[in-house]
Amino acid sequence: MTGITHIRYPIAALACWIAFAYTLVPLLRGHRRNAGLTALCVSFGCQGMYLAMSTPARWTGTLFGTITWYNVSVQLWIIAVLASQQILLIHWMYPKAEARVRARRRMLLLAVVPVTMVVLFFLATLQGPPRNVFKHPGDQPFFVAYQAAYLTAFVVGKVLVARACWHFAKLTDHAWVRRGLRIAAAGAAVELVYPAGRYADVFLTQYGWNPLQWSDVSRTTLTIGMVLNIVGWTAPLWGPRVSAVRGWLADYRSYRLLRPLWLALHRAHPEISLPSSTGSDLSALYDLRFHLHRRVIEIRDGCLALRGHHGDPGAVLSPGRGAAEERQAEVEAAHIAAALAAGPRAPGQVPVPVPEGRVAEDGSGGGGVAVDAAAPDPAGTGGASAAAGGPDFSADVAWLVQVSRAFARQRRRPAAARAGE
Repeated sequence: MTGITHIRYPIAALACWIAFAYTLVPLLRGHRRNAGLTALCVSFGCQGMYLAMSTPARWTGTLFGTITWYNVSVQLWIIAVLASQQILLIHWMYPKAEARVRARRRMLLLAVVPVTMVVLFFLATLQGPPRNVFKHPGDQPFFVAYQAAYLTAFVVGKVLVARACWHFAKLTDHAWVRRGLRIAAAGAAVELVYPAGRYADVFLTQYGWNPLQWSDVSRTTLTIGMVLNIVGWTAPLWGPRVSAVRGWLADYRSYRLLRPLWLALHRAHPEISLPSSTGSDLSALYDLRFHLHRRVIEIRDGCLALRGHHGDPGAVLSPGRGAAEERQAEVEAAHIAAALAAGPRAPGQVPVPVPEGRVAEDGSGGGGVAVDAAAPDPAGTGGASAAAGGPDFSADVAWLVQVSRAFARQRRRPAAARAGE
């Protein structure tokens, strides 16, 4: 074994045992009757055994030296991995009663493989110690047959697993199950390089094939495929947590991007905020979803206060797509900025509405942009939800973030540039 094997196999074995422990915990907590989860746990345990037993070179023998029963036991762990993965897929793809019947039949069929391997290896030992050198395959026919049986079972098993994973990925609506199955299918496909190399070692060495040149490649792809299997099969377990973290980060980013708009409205109308509100972005780290809802509500209340007490009522446009949505957000931001700049209306002063499709002569009616008079509410009032796509809070937040970013950009422009517009 080369030096890289001593690093590659222990790391992969550690990953397998971590995945084994990760899937064992829910089984110990009362899910013992979940046959699919049990098969998954067994699969990780068998992979861990294979990789752990393959690590010490003084036990497994040299790559092209004498083969012992220890080597056979290592390969039998691989067959056990294939069997448990197929049982897992059967329990995922069929109803419970039918899955049990199909799983029993598959187990009986797969049991033929290790029995055949043991018998062939025993017959090979009767002709002397089997050797991993195949320049003259006819010298050890039973060991050649043993290798052919093992490699054929490996190829058939991996092809069945890859096909089933890819097919089932198209049928599921669960995003992380779909991703995991596709990763597992890719891992099974990568692992097929290993039997291809071993087939060449057995049947092509007599024609000039150099096993030493490709041994590390075939074994490395086997390890990479196993790691992909670990990632793919466990994706439904850890994937939702990744999505939750990504969602939290997205919410915090939205919370911070809403700050310029919220702060301007808060300074004009402090009453929109709760008495206990600090306005600090760090204070939102605890119970972020609540603080994000609060900030959206306070922005709406602030815009409603603008409509009642300031010079420009603003307008809400239903956001479009792409550049149109960005331009409409600029219009909303311009309305709010104009209302804040105008200050409170004098008693009895009534704002002059902007005719549909036209701009007020003083430029206050939308910052020099034609405004839809059919939507008289400022951004963040009752029309904000409609502008954001109905009751969808995430879409509402996305729209207000667009407005807030446009508002911040306008605030950063030099006063001369704004006057020139």
